[in-house]
Amino acid sequence: MNKPISDVSFSKAILSGLLTGIIAAVLNVVYTIVYREITGFETAEIIMPLSIFIGFPILLTMGGYAYFLVQRHLPKGLNWFIFFITALLAALVLITFLDTRRNGGALLSGLRGLSLGIEIITCLLAVFLIPFFARHPKIYE
Repeated sequence: MNKPISDVSFSKAILSGLLTGIIAAVLNVVYTIVYREITGFETAEIIMPLSIFIGFPILLTMGGYAYFLVQRHLPKGLNWFIFFITALLAALVLITFLDTRRNGGALLSGLRGLSLGIEIITCLLAVFLIPFFARHPKIYE
């Protein structure tokens, strides 16, 4: 009989990803509005409030599912989840940095600055809030 390694249920992991996605969407919309006000950046019409409010809850719900799978199948699953999300963040920052070196311009200007902030906000929330909400004893009562 296979005993699960973790006590995190599927529904708690999915709901924690969804809740984290909603929080990330709100914070990313605030960041987008503030960034556009400060820098005067007007293009990148793909990054609009509607696409943020639809995309990030879906994305981080899949992150909650990934958390469930890592917790279920790997020993010390929380550490592996943190490692995978941190590696994803490092890869995204590296891609943004290499794009800046290849195509010129400043790292924290225009679409690069906007996407870099959104990447950092989303990955940090995923690392901290998905495990917190999935293991919190009082949220789901």
